[in-house]
Amino acid sequence: MTAMSANYDEDDFARLLALEYGFEALTLISAVNYAQLAGTKPSAAVSQFRSAIEGAFSDNREIPTELRDLMRQHIKRMFDHVTQMAAHADLGYGDQSS
Repeated sequence: MTAMSANYDEDDFARLLALEYGFEALTLISAVNYAQLAGTKPSAAVSQFRSAIEGAFSDNREIPTELRDLMRQHIKRMFDHVTQMAAHADLGYGDQSS
């Protein structure tokens, strides 16, 4: 496993952005797969995933409040992007239930 460098440089920043992109892409792929199995739309699946993930870390009192608030902001930003992508994926689902 590669550790963060002592100096937070461009490579470390690129690694973080790549992880975020991977999270967003895998979340969308999982949501589309789940939506197909559940007979719903990807945006509905993303909403369920978001609720579960936000609830899981919000309930964890081992994470200091200040850090939890920062995590909440980042999770929100990432899920906002996944939600936008899922809205596009919804267009391919015709008249399935919402």
